[in-house]
Amino acid sequence: MPITTLAHLSELLQRLPVGQSRAIPYSVYQVLFPPGEPDEGARVLALRFAGEHGCVIENQPRALQVVFTKKTSHPVAPREKAS
Repeated sequence: MPITTLAHLSELLQRLPVGQSRAIPYSVYQVLFPPGEPDEGARVLALRFAGEHGCVIENQPRALQVVFTKKTSHPVAPREKAS
């Protein structure tokens, strides 16, 4: 089943075993983190999302994909925005 929402990606990453990866094509990345690659704002959102799920991300421009790799089963808690 293709990934179409952040909730679906979240569910997949939560179940991903440590050391395993999940590749997301740029076309999906663009839908989940608009406007997609190479936008810096999209990168920041994706990096934060990955950290909240115990993952790191790797941009693979030649393969036109972003890879989420699970590094820990104890993800980073989301940070509160300063007001």
